[in-house]
Amino acid sequence: MSNIIIGGVAVVTGASTGIGEATALRLARDGHHVIAAMRRPADSGLVEIAKAESLRLETATLDVDADESVTSLFAEVFAELGRVDVLVANAGVGGGGGPMETATLDHFRSTMETNFFGALRCIHEVLPSMRERGSGVIVGVSSQAGRIAPPTMPAYVASKWALEGALESLAASVAPTGVRVAIIEPGVIMTPIFSKGEMTDVPAVYEPAGNAFLSLVLHDLERASAPSVVADCISEAITTHSPKLRYLVGQGAERNVAFRAAMTDEEYLSFNTLSPDEQVARQLGSDT
Repeated sequence: MSNIIIGGVAVVTGASTGIGEATALRLARDGHHVIAAMRRPADSGLVEIAKAESLRLETATLDVDADESVTSLFAEVFAELGRVDVLVANAGVGGGGGPMETATLDHFRSTMETNFFGALRCIHEVLPSMRERGSGVIVGVSSQAGRIAPPTMPAYVASKWALEGALESLAASVAPTGVRVAIIEPGVIMTPIFSKGEMTDVPAVYEPAGNAFLSLVLHDLERASAPSVVADCISEAITTHSPKLRYLVGQGAERNVAFRAAMTDEEYLSFNTLSPDEQVARQLGSDT
């Protein structure tokens, strides 16, 4: 397998704040020429940081929901720099929306548009040239919710499961070509995404499951990992000589995925009939 060396061209989407911003800075500090793509570059302080540190980092306008915006950005990158060695498909929206009964179809569509189709649009732009060169890394920023299905957030879970399925299929397809795929699965990371989710009234029947999940999230928010932890993981995934397909990273991710994996489907459904306090106590175990 081909590993990306220092000095490659990296495009990071959703780079205005949080994981994307931290990743753009980390890769630039690693020596990559970074295109930090976002909807509103004027609001970003990345250019000033890049100037102060003499980094090869520039911002660019990108709306991953729009075909024309994606095509235009990557056309400019290829015209000016000739290649893309690393794509970090990070742009995404958060949970919210409520349980299946109250989540609107528009909410499902908008979540899928950004979290799933947005990533696919960008992958379509870089994959042919990576395959032809026989090198490149495509990094998809998913979530621990790409491996587990917490209650009351079906739209977000569906978008991340869809993304992970597509990326695993892609990884199998390109394995003989020298192109690598890495799926990053963060736990609870302290980013602005938590202030952007929409609040939805939940029918009383779903309150126990919702309360248990909320208690777990609040527990992990108190111990939330910094975005730089995920950026470091992405840097490692790009350069490692022992690559993996999936990388769990950050507060709660390994614990929650291991907890679910230890159950049968039927045991998981039974677990969700317990009281919120019982659910939280069992899931946290010794994690205090």
